[in-house]
Amino acid sequence: MRRNARARILAGVVGLAVLVAVGSTPAVQMTDAAFTDSEYAAGSFTAATLAKPVVTSCTVTSFLGTFTGFTITWTSPYPKVQQRFSINNVVVDNNANVTQTGSGPYTFSSTISSGVLNTLLGSLLGSTNAVKVEATYSGTSWTSTPATRSLSVGGLLGLGGNNTCT
Repeated sequence: MRRNARARILAGVVGLAVLVAVGSTPAVQMTDAAFTDSEYAAGSFTAATLAKPVVTSCTVTSFLGTFTGFTITWTSPYPKVQQRFSINNVVVDNNANVTQTGSGPYTFSSTISSGVLNTLLGSLLGSTNAVKVEATYSGTSWTSTPATRSLSVGGLLGLGGNNTCT
């Protein structure tokens, strides 16, 4: 039993030493956390916007009063890869149907025949159609405010109204 008594005494001495050591350590110093500082920063910013293309002309071609096509011309500070041309929200293929001239600002032109329109949209006789050009930012969904025109297609021989692009 002597051995057990010594072990108990030794455990008591070690425990007492730990308590004295913990009690004699200095208290933790108070500090201000960085997020409680009264200083702050302020600023303002605006999002970048894409310039709206400018339609310079939109003309209709007819033969004996029957719509045969139209030509739209516009300017934009961005190259052809950043242009979107659509009719009734159906995008027209820029590579096949849009030409670019200039070195910035650029001038674009597209002549669309009634055959191409029929392929894209079906028969347009007697209809009014939304023509839209807008600048886009590649790889994003950013677009400029669109420049729009209204393409009205009369019926055969002009019986369904005038062919106009206004």
